[in-house]
Amino acid sequence: MSASTRLVRAVVFGGLGAALAARPRDVVAVVSGPPEPPAWLVRVLGVRQLAQELLVLAAPTRPVLLGAAATDALHAASMVGAALIWPAYRRTALTSAGVAATAAAGAVTAARR
Repeated sequence: MSASTRLVRAVVFGGLGAALAARPRDVVAVVSGPPEPPAWLVRVLGVRQLAQELLVLAAPTRPVLLGAAATDALHAASMVGAALIWPAYRRTALTSAGVAATAAAGAVTAARR
């Protein structure tokens, strides 16, 4: 993965994580609307995303990228489950699943290079 690709990835996914951690209600309102999941939960997920992307940026090795991909894939799967269990949060959960699946695919692609 080139340095510029790592930077773009960190800005996109890390920036989203930072936004979720700093302004959970605002981001959820813009992205998926009501009802909003608990702000503390959105913050925790944002901090996890930000920390993960900082690690990928600092140590873009194959094991780190594959670990990030696995983490994002598990998150995507858990959000699909959440959408089924809590239909009121379906839009928010599926949006989160889509972002996580995209991040996972990007990490796997980067790990191949």
